[in-house]
Amino acid sequence: MKIISRTAIDDAKEFWRNQTKNYKLFMTRDLLQTLFGNMANQYSSIYMRTLGASVGDIGFLTSMLSLVRMLLSLPGGILTDRVKRIKRLYLVGRFLALPVNLLQAFATSWPVYYWTRIWEIVTWRILMPTGNIISIAAITNRDRVKALALNRTVFSAVGLIAPIIAAYAITYFGGLDRVESFRPLFLIQFVVSIVVFLIFASQLSEPEFKRSSQGKEGLLKSTFEIFTQVPGLRMILMLNLVRSFFLEMRMPLMQVYFYEVKNADAFIIAYQSTISTAATLLFSVPISNLADKVGRRKLGYISQLIYVLCMLAAVLTPASQPIWLLLYSFFSSLGAAMDVAWNAYIQEYIPLEMRGRWMGVNTTFS
Repeated sequence: MKIISRTAIDDAKEFWRNQTKNYKLFMTRDLLQTLFGNMANQYSSIYMRTLGASVGDIGFLTSMLSLVRMLLSLPGGILTDRVKRIKRLYLVGRFLALPVNLLQAFATSWPVYYWTRIWEIVTWRILMPTGNIISIAAITNRDRVKALALNRTVFSAVGLIAPIIAAYAITYFGGLDRVESFRPLFLIQFVVSIVVFLIFASQLSEPEFKRSSQGKEGLLKSTFEIFTQVPGLRMILMLNLVRSFFLEMRMPLMQVYFYEVKNADAFIIAYQSTISTAATLLFSVPISNLADKVGRRKLGYISQLIYVLCMLAAVLTPASQPIWLLLYSFFSSLGAAMDVAWNAYIQEYIPLEMRGRWMGVNTTFS
């Protein structure tokens, strides 16, 4: 066992040494954001409730965020594919996003928080496609599944303790019923966002890849031509739409559902995140190896069956026993681990020079 363990460690070290600086930067970003940068995210809906928002208000906010995403997705995708310097655009997005967590920390009402979320989506329309392109360009196709699996493994290892830290912090400052309990978490996220920005501003390299060959044709025409240039893209879009429809229907109110209907407390919600990250930690590498044997698409299809079990766990858990909600998190994480194979397949299937437009179209319809 020691020989096997030493070999695995040596392989991991060799893999890390062979990776690009940009890949290591994004791993560092994910490490910091997982440990300190997303502490309040699992409580966002409950935070809005303590600020005075109703369930209807939360649903309305979610719809408006989707509308903003839709309106900005195509312009953002076209801009990403046409811009000469992806690095500069990515750093602009990170800079513009810096005040978000600070404003959320001092929000005095849910409409104030509402507008910070709108601004967050605006900056995310810059950050997501540019960061996606830079991170994909930083990995070779040969190493892609292993790199994604390593990312999830590190992400999960750190994520084991982050939710518990957040739960203890919220409990220490007064519990889920007090607005002041959440404010320190947002302040921590603000500090982390500054650190991440400074690291990327000083270390990030411009990615090298084939640029888009778009001419002077109309923007919409050049955008939707990706469906004729990449066979099968329509079917991938349809699959994404079906998944997004049901995901966006439930996600805004899942935290409130767990808290108000299933009687989950701060620690149950924290343990859900811990279970999720533990499952990801255990299964990411084995599943990445399995993906190379059975095929990345097939494993992606199987993940959808796992998500069915996830939903059944959420519905069937009795309110008197909220601990069973941990099954929801386990199956959700297992399905997400299998999704690594599908994500790797999509990253290779769609050319980098088209990814901005593809993400714009995909997000718009989603």
